[in-house]
Amino acid sequence: MSTLLFAGMRENPLPGLAAASLNVVLALCLVALSLVLGITISMVAWVHTLGARRLGTVRLRQERRTSA
Repeated sequence: MSTLLFAGMRENPLPGLAAASLNVVLALCLVALSLVLGITISMVAWVHTLGARRLGTVRLRQERRTSA
């Protein structure tokens, strides 16, 4: 039975090539998506850190003004 399956594959390799190329395209899309998500998350964290720093310096200035 398996020889019949392999005989069909030898005659027409296009379905196997199509599946392999689809796997490659899918893998590349997933890698690109993970890179985009990683960059987006790091940029959001960076902006959040900048906002926290500025808010902290504003609070320090207000405390110095009220205590002086």
